[in-house]
Amino acid sequence: MPIGRRIIRHGVLALGVAAFLVVTAGGLFFAMKAHFNPAPPPASYAKPANALEAQRQDLNYFGRLVGMDRSYSLGARATAMSAIVALGNSNTVLERQKFRVALMEIAALADNGHTHVGSGEGADPKRLPVRVALFSDGLYIMRARYPYADVLGARVEALDGVSTDQAMRRLEMLRGGVKGWRRLNASFYASLQDVLYGAGIARSPTRSVWSLLLRNGTRATRTFDAYQPLPNEPLPFPVRWYSPEPLKNFTAGWRTLQINAGATLPVSLTGYADNFRRVWIPHSRAVFIQLKAIEDADGQGLGKFLGETESDLRTHPPCEVILDLRYSIGGDFTQIAGFGGRLPNLVAAGGHIYILTSAMTFSASIATAAFVKQAGGNRVEILGEPIGDRLAFFSEGGEGCLPNYHLCLDFTTGKNDFAAPCTDPDICFWPGWVFPARVKTLEPDELITTSFADWLQGRDPVLERALVLARTRR
Repeated sequence: MPIGRRIIRHGVLALGVAAFLVVTAGGLFFAMKAHFNPAPPPASYAKPANALEAQRQDLNYFGRLVGMDRSYSLGARATAMSAIVALGNSNTVLERQKFRVALMEIAALADNGHTHVGSGEGADPKRLPVRVALFSDGLYIMRARYPYADVLGARVEALDGVSTDQAMRRLEMLRGGVKGWRRLNASFYASLQDVLYGAGIARSPTRSVWSLLLRNGTRATRTFDAYQPLPNEPLPFPVRWYSPEPLKNFTAGWRTLQINAGATLPVSLTGYADNFRRVWIPHSRAVFIQLKAIEDADGQGLGKFLGETESDLRTHPPCEVILDLRYSIGGDFTQIAGFGGRLPNLVAAGGHIYILTSAMTFSASIATAAFVKQAGGNRVEILGEPIGDRLAFFSEGGEGCLPNYHLCLDFTTGKNDFAAPCTDPDICFWPGWVFPARVKTLEPDELITTSFADWLQGRDPVLERALVLARTRR
């Protein structure tokens, strides 16, 4: 056969194989989306005649959404469905706040960090004019609307006569998952008046009375009037309140707690609007890499950042890498699997990687830590607080919102396991087979916490410890 015809024939064959692979890959992708990201069932209900009928319709639909969530154990699902049936059989119309909390409790029975109740259009909860953050020594006020600026930096001692510890334990019952994740979410709920009232902590649906220990050492009581937020007011997760830097659409009328005069913010809390950061530590061969999301976010591209970082590290191999995942609650682990597996090879011979974790290290951030530790072995150390979930958890899924009171359930359908093989194609998220990560544990090698006094002084004990280790090892 002439050479030209052979070339054409081989070219046609190659194109055919390529087309087959593209079609197959596309088919698998759409099959995966259909299986793990199903649409919620249609909410086809007649217009309710009264509030009781509306509540029963909402409960009926909520039960259908719970039925789509695969994270419930058999016992937990039976308990959840019994609770839904009991509420549906009741002739009492619950106040909206009580109804919200009842559904949150049912979702929490899954004991899965991703399964939760949120707010759809027109269902935003009333909020209090303060924002709080958790430290090792308590719950502190980090933001306050102008009339309440004197409470900035106060430690919360009680909410409506309920001790903070007791109130937090009650709020932890409204989200599933490990203790740290539930407690972190409890701190989020603490400034949502609808949740406080619905959970039986606040006595009034419109105000909450807090007992405080002010920064000057005196004790005080403040009554906070709840308000309905404007549509553009952000409601970020509590991770945001650890940085005093301004937040878009959250400045007018609000005051922010600042660190002590003369102190300097640690690098981990500066540039907070940047989801991806790479900072070379002065006078060292250590590089600080911070990820606040494992996906494109706020117009910032993760792939671009990772490509530039890998190029930089290949050109200038660091002796030590500090990978900060403490403020990242997830994303898409397939976007970082390759980088995570290659990162240890980008470090100079004998160098180490220090992964910084907290209860805010969640979902795809857990996968990121697993990829790096799997590839780096004993060259990887974890510092900080325990991650925000187990190594095996359910995610993916979808969201469905009730037909009348637009609360929404984030239901989960796909299991990820970063400790052991997951073999059931019905529940195991398929990309986990393409990007496997298996680690025995992601528990911190050194448990390090941060107190409120540390924060005021501009200290980051976890990062400081990583820098000490980096200098010692070098």
